Amino acid sequence: MTLKKLLLYILFFAAVTSSSGQVVGKIFDAEYANENFGSVISSVVISNIELREMLEKAGTYIMLNIDTGNIRALDENRTPVHGTAESENEVFYKISTSRIELLFEKGGEKNTTIEMRPEILTLTNGEFTLDLTWPCPPYCD
Repeated sequence: MTLKKLLLYILFFAAVTSSSGQVVGKIFDAEYANENFGSVISSVVISNIELREMLEKAGTYIMLNIDTGNIRALDENRTPVHGTAESENEVFYKISTSRIELLFEKGGEKNTTIEMRPEILTLTNGEFTLDLTWPCPPYCD
């Protein structure tokens, strides 16, 4: 991890862990995300309609993970809304559902790509990428 990225994450997590009810995730230009958060290792394309159904089941936050082409989603209490977790300690990435809805609006495409990067999960729609998701564990609250 580069020093710049480490400092960004430290500042971000310090800000978000200091208050509850925080919005999780930030939308960047896709080019910026590719330059600063690493190359995509694996990805799955999903229709916004299907992802929106998961968001409705999850509530305020959704936790996502992809594994061998499969999308798995939990609500903020780690209750499955699509697929299942392999263990209690498996890392999922917490995101505010409102941020994903904003990504749909900004990106304007009918499909969204869920991407695993070296150290984070991102979502890309059109020319925009949603990043700064919280890995859970350890940042589950």
